[in-house]
Formats: sequence, structure tokens, C-alpha cells
Amino acid sequence: MQAAETASGQAASPTRSIRNWTHCDGKTDDNAGVVSALAAAQNNAFTLVVDCPVFIHVGTDVRRPIYFEDGTTVQFTGAGLFKVDNVQIPAFVLVNTSKIRLLGWRVQFVGQLPVEQHINYTENGVPGPVPKMPSTTFSDGALTQWVTAHRGIHFVGTRAPWPGCTDSSAIFLLMGSTRDVEFRNMKLFVAPDAKGSHFIPMGFASMAGGNSNATIRHQVPDDSGQFSIPSNITFSDIDLDGYYMGWQGSYQNTLFEHIRAHRYGDLQDDQGGNVGGIGKWFAPPHLFYLNYDPKKPEVQNRQIRILDVIDYGNRVGVARDRGGSDPGSGFINSLKIGGIDSEVNGYKSYRPDGLLDLLTSTNLTISNVDATYDSSFLNNIYPAVRLPQAPYDHVTLENITLVDKAAATRQAPIWGTYSASNTQVNIKVTINQLAQAATNGPKAYAGLCPPWKGSNNKVDIQFIVSGAKYVQKCN
Repeated sequence: MQAAETASGQAASPTRSIRNWTHCDGKTDDNAGVVSALAAAQNNAFTLVVDCPVFIHVGTDVRRPIYFEDGTTVQFTGAGLFKVDNVQIPAFVLVNTSKIRLLGWRVQFVGQLPVEQHINYTENGVPGPVPKMPSTTFSDGALTQWVTAHRGIHFVGTRAPWPGCTDSSAIFLLMGSTRDVEFRNMKLFVAPDAKGSHFIPMGFASMAGGNSNATIRHQVPDDSGQFSIPSNITFSDIDLDGYYMGWQGSYQNTLFEHIRAHRYGDLQDDQGGNVGGIGKWFAPPHLFYLNYDPKKPEVQNRQIRILDVIDYGNRVGVARDRGGSDPGSGFINSLKIGGIDSEVNGYKSYRPDGLLDLLTSTNLTISNVDATYDSSFLNNIYPAVRLPQAPYDHVTLENITLVDKAAATRQAPIWGTYSASNTQVNIKVTINQLAQAATNGPKAYAGLCPPWKGSNNKVDIQFIVSGAKYVQKCN
């Protein structure tokens, strides 16, 4: 064991290489070795250094996700790499844990989420005797048993919350009162030549869970005060390349900064078909999908900051919805968010699907946003911005620029809201280009004002044609 030294000359925490527990060849299954290494490093015993490639096999085995305990720091060097292959269950789980530092991680996803939702689980390497999805078996069995044994949670006639098949497929699953966690300088990726069928299903899922030593009588948050959501989480300098969903779930007092997202897509088979999965079971993916139950204060999104994000929008595959008689299933935009006392500042999106779904929010500001999209990519079904979940209270959208690259624009860039409960909503959006304006000039922008209900709202849309600026006051 070695002890590093800080710049001030003080002794830092001792370090130990993961080589002491694993084969470090990137091929041999080192799941058990990683579990042992993390167990030894907990409670600030030492900083675990990952300085070699390590393969962590999870697959559909509900006993193989790896759980973190308090006071664990894992630092990667340039040679450090984790390869994971989790299917419908997470690779790493943080439940009611704190003081976790994950620094410099490089995680390569080498699995494949099948387009068929109803696949069978395995347990300790043995296929389940009764066909049952890995996600439900993990939640009902392995996860419930783990939090009972390690967090003292007593379930009465129920079991641990089920993340759902989409969230349970995340590489990292955060639950309950997990707090004071840092994800810094982390890259989640697939091979450069990976097909869209081999992309990461989800990077990070966060959800409500029962508090330690609580008695839980319901699987979903109730009014007992026994549920929490992750808080005081930092995601800084995160790079995603080859993914369906980046972040999903609920957070409090959480920072997302310096995020870069490259290739993305939707669940699909090796030929690019069955988009969204058979029956479109996989949730429409986003870079961010941060939602909450407005009726449950203890699990509401609060004090979320999203700063300096670039969604490069390198789309792999076709849109899942075709319009017409095809049943639609979702708007795969970059940012889907609802929050209280929260902000988004400095966001760029170039994904063709669209920019934003705004969910129920109070004291939320979204500012300094540049978005280029293609309204025809989703077969002319969706705009750039929707407001599908009112009410909105003291919400501001300002300095937002939209560019539609469609050959012909058939959807207004912003859809409004008919809720009379909206109050003090301010929207200032600049439309820098609509494809139809090339031939129709300023007339192309007639009727761009979205329908809007409520009181004390101000909605202004500024559009630019041949360098000239025009403003439509929409309320």
C-alpha cells in the first residue's frame, strides 16, 4: 500500500491497485474481484486505483450487480478500464450510501439489450426455473434482500421499488437517500464500430427508495416520510458516446456540468429494425429525463443545475414513430425536465429529434440555449419545444435560439399549453431559421405563437429573416 502526498505536503489517503484482486486482462470475468476490492476500500480505508482493463460480467444474473458502501473512492489511471455487459439490470448500485468518489472512470459497454422485453433471468449462473424478466426478479428478489440485510429496511407486504425495464438497464442505479457522491471526469462509451443495437441502454438512473431502518408498506413513495431521492450529487466532465438514455430520474441539490454527448440512438436490432424494442417497450430516450411526482414533496426535483452541455446529436438509426396510423410512443428530444428552484444554462443541442419537453416546474430558468433540429426527422410529428405537463409557475425560457433544418417545416417550433394554472411564465425565443422561410419570407413565421393560458405570462418570439428581426408578442 502506498500513500500519496498532496501539493501542500500533507499525506493523502493511501492507495492500492485493483491488480491485487483481479486478472487485469480485460477478458477474464473479474466481478468477484471487484466486489472484494470495493469491500476492502470502503470506509475510507484507501483509494482503489484502477490501472488496468477489468471485465465485469453481469449479463442477466440478478446476483451480479455490484453495490457500493460508504466512504469508497475509486480513481482510474490512463490504463484503467471497466468493461460491463449488464442486461436489464444495473452494473453498479448505490442505495442509501454516501461519500462516494468515482474519479477518471472509463467504462466500456460490451453487452446488448435485446429488443424483446420478456427475456429470462439467471441467478448465480443458473437460468430461472420460471421465466421472469431480469429487471423484476432483481427488484423483487436480489435488491429487496440486499437492502433488508444491509440497510435494515423492513418491508411489510411489499418489496423494493421496481425501477422499470428501462431504468434497471442503467450502468449506474442510484436509489433512496444516497448522497454526497461525485462522478468526475468519467467516460461511458461503446466501441467505435459498434452498431446502434449495442449502445449503452442508460448511463445513470436515479429513483426514490425507502430510508434505512424504515418500515415500508408501499412500493412507491407515499406520505409516510420514509422515502428519499438521491441528493448532493455531482456529475462533472462526463462524456457519453454510444447511448440511448443519459440520465433519468429524480435528484435534489445536484450539479450536472461540462457534459458532452456524441453518438446516440434508440433501442434497435442488428439490422436497425424494431426501433424502440418489440412493441416499443423501451422508453423514448433522452440525454436528460429528469421528472418527479409533484404531489410528493420529499421526492421532488429541487435545486438542480445543468451547466455547459453539448449534445452533438450524432443520431444512429431511424425514428421509431412514422406518423399516420402508426401509434406514436414519444418525443426523443435532448432535454426533458421538471424542477423546483432549478436552472439550465449554456445548453447546446444538435440532435435532429428536438430540444425540450418542459414538465411541471416552479422557479425554473432555462437560458442561453442553441438548438438545431430537423422537424422532418421524426416524420413531422413533433416541434422543437413542448410544454406537455402543466402547470408552470415562475418559469423563464430566455436567450434560446432554434434552427429547423427540415426541407419543409410542417410543425410550429413551439407547442403551448392550455392550462389556466400557469402563472408568471416568461418565454423569449429567437427562431433563426425555418426551412420554409427560404421561399415564403416573413410570412412563413405567421402563426408561430403557441396557444397559451394562465395569468401574468409573457411569451415573445423573435425571428430573423435575411438579417431583419421581427418580434411576435404572443400573449
